[in-house]
Amino acid sequence: MIVVDILDATIPVTRPSGFATTTTPNTHGKDDDNDEDYEDDPLVEHTPFEIGDELEVPGFGVLSETNSRHQSLFGSCSIDSSRPTPNILFPDNGNKRGSIILCRLGRIKVIVICTVAAILAASATLVMMNAFKSTTSDSSLELGDDEPNPPVLPDSVILFHPPKNEQEIELMQKTLKRYSDPIITWEEFSKNQGDKTEQGDRPDFTYTTAKHFSTNRTALLFAPGTYPNLDFEVGYYTSVLGLGSRPTDVQFTDCEKGPHVPAMEKYTNRPPNGSGLDTFWRSIENVATDAREGMRWAVSQAAPMRRVHVRTDLNLYDADSWVSGGLAANVIVDGKVNFGGQQQWLMRNVELKGGAENGAWSLVFVGCTGNVPEESDGMDGGPSISVENNPIIRVEKPYIALKTIGRSLIDEVSGSYANEIYQLELRVPSVTYGGDATGPQFEDKREEIRDFRRVKLAMPSNSADSTTAAIENHSSLQKALDAGKDLVLSPGIYPLYTSLKVKHKNQIILGIGYATLNAPEDGSPCISVESRVPGVRIAGIMLEASVLKGEREEEKASLLEWGEPSSNDPGDERNPGILSDVFARVGGLSRDVSTDVMIRLHSGNIYGDNLWLWRADHAQLGQNEEPNFPDISREYWQTEQGECKVKNGLVVESSSSNVTIVGLAVEHTTEDQIIWNGDHVYFYQSELPYDADHSFADGRFVGYKVGPSARNHKAIGLGIYSNFRDHDIDVRTGVQVLNSLNDVIQMKNIFTVKLDNMGKISSVVNGHGPGPMSDTERGVPRRCSDLTCGE
Repeated sequence: MIVVDILDATIPVTRPSGFATTTTPNTHGKDDDNDEDYEDDPLVEHTPFEIGDELEVPGFGVLSETNSRHQSLFGSCSIDSSRPTPNILFPDNGNKRGSIILCRLGRIKVIVICTVAAILAASATLVMMNAFKSTTSDSSLELGDDEPNPPVLPDSVILFHPPKNEQEIELMQKTLKRYSDPIITWEEFSKNQGDKTEQGDRPDFTYTTAKHFSTNRTALLFAPGTYPNLDFEVGYYTSVLGLGSRPTDVQFTDCEKGPHVPAMEKYTNRPPNGSGLDTFWRSIENVATDAREGMRWAVSQAAPMRRVHVRTDLNLYDADSWVSGGLAANVIVDGKVNFGGQQQWLMRNVELKGGAENGAWSLVFVGCTGNVPEESDGMDGGPSISVENNPIIRVEKPYIALKTIGRSLIDEVSGSYANEIYQLELRVPSVTYGGDATGPQFEDKREEIRDFRRVKLAMPSNSADSTTAAIENHSSLQKALDAGKDLVLSPGIYPLYTSLKVKHKNQIILGIGYATLNAPEDGSPCISVESRVPGVRIAGIMLEASVLKGEREEEKASLLEWGEPSSNDPGDERNPGILSDVFARVGGLSRDVSTDVMIRLHSGNIYGDNLWLWRADHAQLGQNEEPNFPDISREYWQTEQGECKVKNGLVVESSSSNVTIVGLAVEHTTEDQIIWNGDHVYFYQSELPYDADHSFADGRFVGYKVGPSARNHKAIGLGIYSNFRDHDIDVRTGVQVLNSLNDVIQMKNIFTVKLDNMGKISSVVNGHGPGPMSDTERGVPRRCSDLTCGE
C-alpha cells in the first residue's frame, strides 16, 4: 500500500470550490497589453512553497522548486511552511507515485483510499499501452516515461468547474471578463475625443481591437456541468473548450448572451454598427448554450465553432456590421440561423432545425441536415447557395475530455462529497465515409480514447533569450514526438530552432488557445510530416513566419511540409492525414518576416478542414510610428511592397493525389494564392494583394490556379476579391484551370468581386464570365454558375 501522509500540513485554499485556476508560477501577472495586475485576486494563489525534491502524485501534479504551485482538486494550493514537512512514503519502484492521500482542509477532512483506483489505473494503463503499440509505425519504439494525468496546467489554461451558488457565479463572471477584449465606454470615448457629440444610438460601451496582435494566448476549459447566468465575450486568441464527451455535458443556461462575439469598435467603424472584419483568432468547441438573445458569433476568419449545440437561434452577424466569413462544423441549431451580412460562410455537418436566412455573397453547405436552403447560383440576387449533400469523407477534430475517476473532500458536517478526482483524455473521432459523413457526429462509437499519460502537454520555454528558447522548445517537443507521444500545445508562443519531425503514424499535434509555432530562421518548416506516415492529425495551431537569416540557394521555405519531393507517397485512403483549424500568418507582429510557401503538400490522401493562410495586409505600428495610410486606419500599418513576403499560400504538388479541403481561405500572397493539383475543395475565399503592382498582372497570377496534372478536380463556392490600393491594374481572370479536359474538372458557383479602390479582375474563369460593369462598381459579385460560364 502506498501512503502519502500530509496530516500535519495545511493546504490553504482561498477560492470557491467551483473554480480551478492556473497552476504554474504566474509569469503573466501583467500581460503584454498592459492590463491590470491580478496578483491580489483571491481566485489565483501566488504564495509558493519550497520543496527540494520533485514529487509527483496523480491528480495533484508535480511539486518542485521550479514548480512551487500545483494543481489539485482544490485548485492552486500552497503548503504552510510553518507546519512540519509532510512525510512521504513511496514504494521502491523508482517512479515516486502515491495512491492514498490523507490531509486536512479547514473543517473538511479528506480521506481518499485508492487501492481500487490504483488497480484500475494500472489496468487502464496496460490497455492504453497495448492500444498505443498497435497505432505506432515502429514496433521498436522507445515509449519513454509516462506523463502525469491530470497534467500540470500552465497560466494560460484556466479550468472552471460548475459554480455552486450565486457568489461563485459572480466571481466566475468577473474572471471570464478578464479574457474578453478591452472595452471603452461612451463617457471615456467622448472625453478622449474632446467634443460634445451626442451619444445618439451608440451603445454605452464597445469592445476594441486593442489585442489584435497580442502575444497572449488563452484556453478556457469547462468541466462537465451547468454554468448558469454567465455572459462573456470571447476575446482574441482565446478558445472556449468544453470537456465533456458530448456538447450537452457543458451547458451555458439561464443567460442573455452566454459566450458570444459581437462587432467591435462601434464608436469609430461605421457607428453604431461597428465591424466584424477583424474578429479573427477565437473559437468555441464542445458546449451547449440556450442564450435568450440567441448565440451571437459575428466573426470572420480563424474563428471556428465546433461541436456546439445551439438551443436557440444562431446569429452570425451584429446589426449592419460587415463580416467576412467563417465556419460552423459539427453543430446542431434548434432555432434559426441568420447569416446577416456574412460575405461567405461554410456550414459543414450542421443540423439546421429552424432553417437559415440572409447572407451576402456565398453560402456553402456540406453534409448538412434539417432545413437546408435550396441551391441557387445567385444570378437573380442574394447569395449563391452551394449544397453538397453527400461528401465523400468527414473527419472531426480531436478534442479533450475530462473523466471522473473518484471522489474526495468529505464534509465532516454533511458527510457529502465536495469534489471529484479527474483525469484527462484525448479523444480522436473516427474517419467516416458515405452516408456516415453526413450530419453532426456527437456520438461516435468508433472514437478512439487516448490516456493523457501518453500525451505531452507542452509549455513554451520561459527563456528570455530567443535562441535558447527556440532550442529548448524544439528539444522538448521533438523528444515527445520521438517517444511516440501525442502533443497538446498549451497556449503560448513557441519559437523553433529547427523543424518538428513527425515520424510515427497516427500521432496528433493539437494546439489549444491558439498555440503558435514560430518557424525556424533558416526557412525550414515548423512541422515536417515524413512520407508514408499515415493517420497524422495536426489541429488547432497557428504557424507564424520568422525573419529568415543566412543565404538560401533555393526558394523552398515553408511553414508546414507534408511528405518529401519525389517520394511518390500516395498516403492511405482509409487512414488519411488531417489538417484541422490550421492558421498560417506571414506578418502582423513584424513586417520583416517572410517565407516562400505557407503550406506545401507532397503526400496523398490528406483531408483539410478549415485553413486560413494569411499574408498580413496590415501590421502593428512600431513605437511612435505614424500610420502610412491614416485615411484607412490610424491603428495599423498597411502592408506595402517588399514587406511580409510570401509567394503562395498553398501548393498541392502533382504527387499529392486524393486531397480534399473543406474550408480554405488564402489571402494577399504576392503570386498565385494557391496552386492546386488535388481533388476537391468545398468553399474557397481569397483576396488578392492590396499592394499589387503591374508585375502581378503581367505575371498572370490568379486567386485559384488548377495545375495541368489535376484529375477529377471538384470545387464549389469559390470567391476571389480585389482591392488594389496602390496601382490601377487589370488582372485577367480570378480562376485559371490549366487542364484542358473540362470533363474531369468541375466547378460550381464561382464569383469575383471588387471591394474598393482601383483596378479590377476582368473575368471569372479562364477569361470567361463578366468583370465589373464600371470602374466605380463596389461589392457586386460577378458570377459564373460553372466552369464554362455559360459560354
